[in-house]
Amino acid sequence: MIELYPHVLVVSTLYPKGPQETLNVIEFHYPEEIAAFEREFIEAQRAAYLETMIEDDEIAERMDAGRLRLHRRGVSDAGPYQSPLEDGMSHFHAWYRRALDGVIERVVHEPAMSP
Repeated sequence: MIELYPHVLVVSTLYPKGPQETLNVIEFHYPEEIAAFEREFIEAQRAAYLETMIEDDEIAERMDAGRLRLHRRGVSDAGPYQSPLEDGMSHFHAWYRRALDGVIERVVHEPAMSP
C-alpha cells in the first residue's frame, strides 16, 4: 500500500507468512530537508502512524476471526463491492477462493507440525 501524507511517503508491503499470519514491512520516505533537520517531526509522524497501524491490526485480526467462524459454519459473506471502482475485486476474490480450495480446510483441521 502506498500512502502519501504531507512531507512523507509511506510504503507498506504485506508478506503472507501463513493462512492467518502476515508480516507488514513499513518504509517511511521523507524529503531530504525533513530527514536532515526535522527529527521531532519524523518521530511524531511515525508515532501517529504506528498508533493507527496498531488499531488497523486489531481490526484485521477481528475480521479474520469472524471470517474463520463464518467459514466453519459454511457461510460466505463477501460483503458488497463498490461499483465501478471495485468491480475487479469480485473476480479476484472468486479466483482466490478457487486457488485456496481445500488449503484452508487442511490448515484449520490438521494439527500443527513442529519444525
